[in-house]
Amino acid sequence: MMNLIWAAIFIVSFIYACLAGNLGALNEALTEAASEAVEFIIGLAGIMAMWSGLMEIAERTGLINKLSRLLLPFTRLLFPRQKDPETLSAIIMSFMANIFGAGNSSTVFALRTMEKLDEHNHHSPVASNDMCTFAVVNMAFAPIFPVMAIQIRTELGSEDPYSIVLPSVITASVTILVSVLVCKYLERRN
Repeated sequence: MMNLIWAAIFIVSFIYACLAGNLGALNEALTEAASEAVEFIIGLAGIMAMWSGLMEIAERTGLINKLSRLLLPFTRLLFPRQKDPETLSAIIMSFMANIFGAGNSSTVFALRTMEKLDEHNHHSPVASNDMCTFAVVNMAFAPIFPVMAIQIRTELGSEDPYSIVLPSVITASVTILVSVLVCKYLERRN
């Protein structure tokens, strides 16, 4: 779908540039925008690589397992049927990546978690309550410490890139609470 949208934008821009006699301006804008996009992506790649590496180190050193034990009451509340430490660790790692605003790193952990939850669900074509709860809560996470957003704001010259931390904490708390309550309500209705 996005390919169609981008293609339509490009075609309309090209037709307009032809009619207005501004093909040179269109070419210059495309070249400049592509160059800026590459610089921007390279800047974000560094922070994404750092967070992915930190999460991998945390997993290999056992820090995630320790955090899992610390956060076990919370995960037990959300996922009372899950007893497998690997599944609980994957859940925690996904949540931690989201908490720190490294959402792209979270994708790997979320996929690993869903694979584990699917195994526990015996690969049924119907998602389990735990799978639904994980998907909803994971998507509801607004970063408590939005590293990527702070990085973007810093690169774009924000005077106070950290001013979004408090609103992020409030938003994350509300969205997570509402998501958990809705999931638990729907679980009880079944």
